[in-house]
Amino acid sequence: MAAAIWNSFRPGRMICRMRLIGGANVPAVLGPFKAGRLNATWPFGELTVEAGRIRLRVRLFGALVAGPTQWSAQEIAEVFPCRGLFGTSGVGFRVDGRNFYFWTRESPRVLDACEGDGFVVSREVQRESLRR
Repeated sequence: MAAAIWNSFRPGRMICRMRLIGGANVPAVLGPFKAGRLNATWPFGELTVEAGRIRLRVRLFGALVAGPTQWSAQEIAEVFPCRGLFGTSGVGFRVDGRNFYFWTRESPRVLDACEGDGFVVSREVQRESLRR
């Protein structure tokens, strides 16, 4: 997995703690309609952890259906380690009763970074739920 950690000290700019490329599974929306879920394999998922913010996006054509998703620590109910249907490891984000998943082998690093930035983090591994 490609990973980058850097600091940016330009005024008015967030400090980026972590940027990872992996896979993603997110709720899909077509206009005003819910359209199931969008699953993107590596390298089409991108997760960025900044000071107090998380951004998860599906790159390329998936962005047309899912769009970029960004949350603050107050908006995310829980960040948790998860396992996909075929044993894939990743990190889940529960927001407004919906689950968003980022597939990576670096789950412990992501959880540590989120916890350090004030997000509610559970260490209990959960199974991927495709219902929400």
